Amino acid sequence: MKRQLLFAVLMSLVTVNIVSISILLIHGVPVALLFEKWLTSIVVAWPIVFISILVVAPWLLRLTERLVQDHD
Repeated sequence: MKRQLLFAVLMSLVTVNIVSISILLIHGVPVALLFEKWLTSIVVAWPIVFISILVVAPWLLRLTERLVQDHD
């Protein structure tokens, strides 16, 4: 369980940061506001992504195993 929680924390933080900064840059957020907007987006998105990874990742891993086993 520790491994799943740590994976979810790390994966969600990395994912949220990549997506948040990308979207802000694409939308042309001024550099002066970038840090503030980035922090706001992380606060909103991180819990959603974290919970999603905890819930969805095990299901996707099982699905992947089935798909790979069926084709081997």
